[in-house]
Amino acid sequence: MQAFERTHDTPYPPREARVASRARWDAFARRLREHLRLSLGLTPSLPEPPLRALRTEAHRGDGYRIERFALETLPGFYLTGSLFVPDAPADTRVPAMLQPHGHFEQGRLNEADVRRAVALAQAGVYVLSYDMVGYNDQFQLPHGGAEPLEWRRWGFSRAGLQTWNSLCAFEWLRQQRAIDPQRIGCSGISGGGTQTFLLSALEPRLSCAAPVKMVSSVMQGGCICENAPLLRLFAGNPEIAGLTAPRPMLLISDAGDWTRDNPDVVAPYLKRVYGLFHAEGQFAHAHYNEGHQWGAEPRRAYYEWIARVWQLPRTPQDPDLRWESLVPALRVWGDALPKPNDAPTGDAVLRLYQRLAGESVARWRRTRRFEAEARAALLSMLGLERVEDARDDPVPDAWQGALPSRRYARLVVALGEASVRRWQREGYAIVRLPELPRPTPKTDYAYLATYNLTLDAQRARALLSVLLNLKSRATRLVVAAHGEWATLCGIACALAQIPLDTPDFIEPTPLDLPCYDRIGGTTTLRRITSVPE
Repeated sequence: MQAFERTHDTPYPPREARVASRARWDAFARRLREHLRLSLGLTPSLPEPPLRALRTEAHRGDGYRIERFALETLPGFYLTGSLFVPDAPADTRVPAMLQPHGHFEQGRLNEADVRRAVALAQAGVYVLSYDMVGYNDQFQLPHGGAEPLEWRRWGFSRAGLQTWNSLCAFEWLRQQRAIDPQRIGCSGISGGGTQTFLLSALEPRLSCAAPVKMVSSVMQGGCICENAPLLRLFAGNPEIAGLTAPRPMLLISDAGDWTRDNPDVVAPYLKRVYGLFHAEGQFAHAHYNEGHQWGAEPRRAYYEWIARVWQLPRTPQDPDLRWESLVPALRVWGDALPKPNDAPTGDAVLRLYQRLAGESVARWRRTRRFEAEARAALLSMLGLERVEDARDDPVPDAWQGALPSRRYARLVVALGEASVRRWQREGYAIVRLPELPRPTPKTDYAYLATYNLTLDAQRARALLSVLLNLKSRATRLVVAAHGEWATLCGIACALAQIPLDTPDFIEPTPLDLPCYDRIGGTTTLRRITSVPE
């Protein structure tokens, strides 16, 4: 059992086997979407968002106007930004572009973001340029900082909040009478590129996506807001970006940053994904040598691409303006739009999320899809694409000598201080596995759980591997567990579909199981784990 294997800088080439056929890709894509939703705190689905927009005009320009904009995505929690509104005929529906920003000093207030937004607005496109959590006018949580165990167990993260904000922004745009719901896209650079491909992966109605200088097999994302726990346990950014297919995508990369691998690795892989849909023409790639920025040349390629995809009446072009002069109009809060004084901040945002998540779990358990989705969530918690993938995991050294090699009619696997007297009376053979140690991780790496199983998840997965192999050696197989092993065995038994004998799911200290509380914790585990007859 290893506590630390991969980081965001560990090479993570996409797996060729996943594009071997359309059927293989479709199965993988369905599973990856399930996994993304859980890791980002979106399973089970949160309650319908308020989507109450606060708007006020801030500037009028040549062919467009800018509005200060705040959208309530959770009760009292706001996405903040600027809405660029084109001067368009009242009887036509026009396209819209979501514009998340990257990790630049000014966030969405930098020159490239402002120029792109104005250029598209002047060409007849709505543009919503919005803040990451904790940037500029989004004041309710800091952008950086630790995401502790309670956050992990609840699936609460900055990455998840930002993705939820993007999903809500998309839905709000769809509801606007002036906007064509079939032509809503997303594009951003760097961390905004991460938000672009996450949104596109999760929202199939998004028209098109242009992730810029982010998708790479050698670096997956360098900020906490790109590294939710579980997120990249069995797939990396190229495969996540592939979930856009067959919708139009423009991939922009650069020889001067981590996307230098795109011509040789990422773009060919994405072309193969699009080829499975016979949609090679929907994928475009442009590579530059200007460093990690969005300069005039790649902006021009972006303008030409979006004009072609949306059949705009004219191609956008960089506006002739002093972009700095627009910055005051791009700030949201002030006299014209006062900051809400009752908005939750800090820990209060977590408590709000926990309440809403709890409500969603209660509704979810009453649906027909509950058990299947709950088992898929457990699979994600163990970093597995498919249950059978655990079968070939190595057996921990401490268990090597304890596992039986012959067949049994009746077999009980016991862990912890579980009582096995009942099973002995009924003639079951008993295999008591030593408790695996739970050492303290030897690293303070902030994104450990994004790329590696936690030590507790490793223990549950090790048991799952053992149980899958023992199923073929016993006619009747039961697991008996007590203490913290009851929860770990419950996860393994639910996936292996083996009865579990336990007096209670007790955790003397909270286990490090990302998203466990998000799916309902012990109550859900009881519902999907069978008990012996």
